[in-house]
Amino acid sequence: MRIRWIAVAATTLAVAGCWSGPPERKLAPDELIAGTAQVTVNGQDTGTTVAVQCTPAGSLTTIMTGDKASGVSAPVSSKDALTAEAVGIGDLDGFNTANPSFRTSGTFAIKVVC
Repeated sequence: MRIRWIAVAATTLAVAGCWSGPPERKLAPDELIAGTAQVTVNGQDTGTTVAVQCTPAGSLTTIMTGDKASGVSAPVSSKDALTAEAVGIGDLDGFNTANPSFRTSGTFAIKVVC
């Protein structure tokens, strides 16, 4: 019985030593992992943030990135098609929707993976 137990233990250790887990997934340059967001303002990448919250409520999902001082808040509807109902941007590369007395024009893109 003892010889059988040693043989089973040795086989188990040999198999465990050969298995290193699943291979690490390589992301494409423009691909994000879950829980991250990337914002571009006036063609400039503001970086990737891992502070992402997605809060669903029926056909509306509120997406928040960063914080109130420097981030994005956007309720997105999925009722008919994905549509941003509103977008609030807090000081990303000088682009800020929180100060309505200061007007500026610009373009932005938000890429999020909840």
